[in-house]
Amino acid sequence: MTADVDIPTGLRDRVLQHVPDPGMEDGATWLDRLPRLVTGLLEDWRLTPDGPSRHGHCALVLPVRREDGTRAVLKVTWPHHEAATEHLALRSWAGRGPAGRRVVRLLAADPTRWALLLERLDPDTDLNSADVRTTCRVVGTLIAELDAPALARAPRLSDHLTELAVDCERTLAAPGSPAFPRRHLDQARVLARELAAEPGGDDHLVHSDLHGGNVLRRLPDDPLATGGEEDWVVIDPKPMAAHPAFAVAPLLWNQWDRAVAADDTRRHLRHRLGIACGAAGLDEDLVTAYSRLRMVRNALWALAAGGPDTADEVTTALTVLHALEPA
Repeated sequence: MTADVDIPTGLRDRVLQHVPDPGMEDGATWLDRLPRLVTGLLEDWRLTPDGPSRHGHCALVLPVRREDGTRAVLKVTWPHHEAATEHLALRSWAGRGPAGRRVVRLLAADPTRWALLLERLDPDTDLNSADVRTTCRVVGTLIAELDAPALARAPRLSDHLTELAVDCERTLAAPGSPAFPRRHLDQARVLARELAAEPGGDDHLVHSDLHGGNVLRRLPDDPLATGGEEDWVVIDPKPMAAHPAFAVAPLLWNQWDRAVAADDTRRHLRHRLGIACGAAGLDEDLVTAYSRLRMVRNALWALAAGGPDTADEVTTALTVLHALEPA
């Protein structure tokens, strides 16, 4: 018997738009078998649904109760390479003393079904509810606290940068004018190869999508809750073997409405970067270099996907790139 699990329309729409990684199933196939997947996981882990389902960009998140009555959430992810080592990263951080308190606790994992059982946090209170200064400072602190040796199976930053350089070269060599400014592509091509060759660039475990929306508050009645800043907890890691400086850029393109509403968007974005670098103890020039590359990467991905938000994503990338140029 299949459980009556609500699959949110927003999740369906997003997953159907995603391009599957090589060897991975498409969104429609996964959505068709998702109810059976959830049913099997509820039975195997002896879980009872405990509220309406939620979702991210590519995962169903279902509040549940364990057999002993404790609260948890069941996360079932559409298979894609970026999420393949999420459970390994959570286990690694959990075993590293204070860092383990700042990351959502992993209660069980079934990598073959792309499923995780996680501690329950407050789904309605993320770090974006704070002011931008606080968000950047807390995320910077988290980047420093989560610094750990890289996972052997995590995607490597040097490979990511080499692929970016090749994509820039291919775009520049294609007939006609590139859809993204030539000077940014040429600069990224050179910079990506330089940083890919830097020693130590693959040595750290990095959450590559760390921003306010991926930091939730502990529930007030959680035994670990202190009522202080330590109650901000990281979720949804996209693990990479990288340099911590690579982790700052998502702070620049998230909360975009606040950036464009600022009196001076360039100053506002540089202020974000400076606060995060100070809290994380990172070199601002190196963070700027990695952030520039990530904006070009985002733009090229958006152009290749050709979705309805492509123009907005390219505009965001260009705005951040201009903000990060020397005055």
